[in-house]
Amino acid sequence: MRNLLYANLRRMVRSRAFLIALLAELAYVALAVLSCWDHCAAGEPVTLEFILTAGYLLLSYFPISTLIAAPLLSLYLGADYSNSTLRNKLIVGHTRKSVYLADLLACVITAAGLDALYLLVTGVFCAKPIWDVSGVLLRSSAGQMLAWVAVLLLARMAWAAVVKLLATLLGNQTAATIAALLLMLAAAIISTTGLQEISYLSLPQHFGEADYVQRMTTWQLVLDILPTGQYYRISMLNTPNLWRMPLLSLAVIAASTGAGLAFFRRRDLK
Repeated sequence: MRNLLYANLRRMVRSRAFLIALLAELAYVALAVLSCWDHCAAGEPVTLEFILTAGYLLLSYFPISTLIAAPLLSLYLGADYSNSTLRNKLIVGHTRKSVYLADLLACVITAAGLDALYLLVTGVFCAKPIWDVSGVLLRSSAGQMLAWVAVLLLARMAWAAVVKLLATLLGNQTAATIAALLLMLAAAIISTTGLQEISYLSLPQHFGEADYVQRMTTWQLVLDILPTGQYYRISMLNTPNLWRMPLLSLAVIAASTGAGLAFFRRRDLK
């Protein structure tokens, strides 16, 4: 499977879609850095954890990094069905399990890599201005910051696993791309609704309502399950249930991978 993964990653980075995604990610990094510099020039106190985690959501609402990665992964995965690449891999002796897992790992590494690029470059270019203005880089502990970053990257991996499942079920490049974008939009809408509901229920006058506990627990769970919901919570530096977010991401990865493998084993490849 190592050779398959290497070949997949090489094909990914040589694709035009990857180049476009990389340029879009760098443009978004530049926007985040310029925004940080603008805050610092105005003497506004900002912290590194705010700049890094807020980057997962433009204006705290729209997951730009997900928008960049969605078409990239979908186009890459859909191309395998369009040009008979999957069938050729099986003909030369690779198992369906190794083919599926190699594709999944390529998607996970690519998606997490784009996020790591944002975190690293933004952190490097924003650290000194933040220190000069605030005299401190982090308001939270370094351990807390690392935990947030780890959870964000794991959530991105879970999202990549779901995109791989979609591409396997649909088996079409265009359909997979549209489905991934629609899924991202739906998740963003649900997450926004969940945050609004939690804010509403957090008002003192609602504490005594009969279904208060059920509604609050349900919406918190929804936000913790959805990768986009995790982005929202962490970008707001509000993670009361941080411990269960990685567990739920691992559950999403396991469930989507298991379902995708089961379907791929029975799929007729032409």
